[in-house]
Amino acid sequence: MNTTIHWLTTAFDGLVAFLPNLVAGLVILLIGWLIASILARATRAIARRLGFDRLMAKLGLMNGAASEPAAGSHWLGSIVYAIVMVVAVLQASRVWNLDFVARGLAAVIAYLPHAFAAAIVFGAALFIGNWVRDRFYRARAAEPATADVDTAVIAAPSRLLPGLVRGVIIAVGAFMALRELQIAPEIVNAAFMFTIGALAVAGALAFGLGGREVAGRMAQSWWERRGALTRGLPSSSPPSVGRVEVSA
Repeated sequence: MNTTIHWLTTAFDGLVAFLPNLVAGLVILLIGWLIASILARATRAIARRLGFDRLMAKLGLMNGAASEPAAGSHWLGSIVYAIVMVVAVLQASRVWNLDFVARGLAAVIAYLPHAFAAAIVFGAALFIGNWVRDRFYRARAAEPATADVDTAVIAAPSRLLPGLVRGVIIAVGAFMALRELQIAPEIVNAAFMFTIGALAVAGALAFGLGGREVAGRMAQSWWERRGALTRGLPSSSPPSVGRVEVSA
């Protein structure tokens, strides 16, 4: 009986001693929730005004449909909300003496800069790849059409080259992002070399074996034009040069 009363008394004393920490942790969570909500709304509004949704649609990460015109800014605000709440839970865990939870959340927060840097690198690679592809298409569309060369002769290489260049740029950006994420650097380096080699071989085969017929048709067109020009000229011997006599 005395043991039971002593145990209940000890538990009650521990609960009373923990109440200030419990209240402090709940207050921290409440303040963190308020700050997270305000920052999320502000981030969504600012990102929407700065054209973040159009940028995401241009990069191909969002469909840009009319039903979801602000999907990119919404997700950005949600990410800001989640980060602030993780920080609030970390502080509350320290107040509640939950050291294992605090250490895990601290590791997650310390990893966030790498994740942000990887996202920026991959987004820049997507932007540059799309820009280079569009420049190829615009340059191709600005070229004057010639009746002598068939458009189907150059169609395959002109469509393959922009996509190949874009794929190489995005692949380089993806491997740089993986290196920033610190995911098995040795495996990432080996995969990067293998991917670049595979793209080089694919490009060589596409422009070599696949372009053999195209090169033959272009050579045949050039030969026919040369023959037509040759048949149109009158055959004549080169004019003789007269002698000039100089009298002493």
